[in-house]
Amino acid sequence: MADDVDVEIFGQTFRVAAEESTTAYIQSLAAHVDERMRAIADTAKTMPLTRIAVLAALNIADDLLKLREHYEQSSHLCSSKTDHLIALMRKHVVDQ
Repeated sequence: MADDVDVEIFGQTFRVAAEESTTAYIQSLAAHVDERMRAIADTAKTMPLTRIAVLAALNIADDLLKLREHYEQSSHLCSSKTDHLIALMRKHVVDQ
């Protein structure tokens, strides 16, 4: 059974089902969203709440996609280097 966690984001309280996540993790996610929303709100004082939330979501999604792309590039590079090292080791064993 999932425990509920109360979090505050941009002055509003939300009850979130934690499921397998810890309370601290859920609260850190909420704090990140709150921080992003407040940063956007600071740039334009009269922006509607829904616009702030959507822009924060877009910024967080942009971060995620950039990290995902970086991860895939790093993974590909690691795989290529591993394949190269294995080939060098096999060549070394054959030459022995």
